[in-house]
Amino acid sequence: MTKKDMLKLLHNEEPVLRAEITALYSVLDHKLGLHGADVPITFGMDEKALGSYMPPSYDNEEQFQFSLFFIGFCMNDQLTKADRVNLYKHEYAHYMTRHISIPEKYNWQPGVHGSAWKYCCSLIGAIPSDYYIEDASIKKIDYDSVLTRPSVDHKQVQMLDTYRTQKMYSNIENSKVKYEVGDVVTHPKFGEGTVQEIEKQPSSVRLHISFGDEIKIIDQKWLVKTGYKKVAER
Repeated sequence: MTKKDMLKLLHNEEPVLRAEITALYSVLDHKLGLHGADVPITFGMDEKALGSYMPPSYDNEEQFQFSLFFIGFCMNDQLTKADRVNLYKHEYAHYMTRHISIPEKYNWQPGVHGSAWKYCCSLIGAIPSDYYIEDASIKKIDYDSVLTRPSVDHKQVQMLDTYRTQKMYSNIENSKVKYEVGDVVTHPKFGEGTVQEIEKQPSSVRLHISFGDEIKIIDQKWLVKTGYKKVAER
């Protein structure tokens, strides 16, 4: 079978897989009063990530995405049905963190796969692991131990709060636009260039700069940090 034929077979399976995921999410929605089954489900051929949940952003709509490379029925190393269901629940738990109120006692661990996400896993029976473990779905999970906050002293908590504050301040500073379209800047390798487009990200700013006939995308933070200022400021 050629690669083209394989891709065609995989794409033909998308309606069946989408129906399988939607049916599960409809059951979870009914239990939790959510609308995950209404979120678009897309498929790709990622060979490193089984699935993902993408929250809504200023330039992307909310969606679930799953790799046909792992869940496609015609793949030799396809996940078992139990592992597929756990994968679907894993991503639904990410969706839940954006749409339900998390009790304060489960907000002690930050991160995408932190305590809030693990709490959501406990509500739907998902495996609270950030990476795939074959046949993990057949094992009994001790959610109480996973969700229990470890004892820490005041100094550790204070250091964590300080880090968070510094990180938040850094993200705010990095997302401030400090250039304008038309500004001329210098670069140690490419010379003088003109800002053609400004791409604002949640915690950064990307500048599309033309150096002659070539466009380079450079993080604004790098320009500011290295002191390569606007030509007019020199």
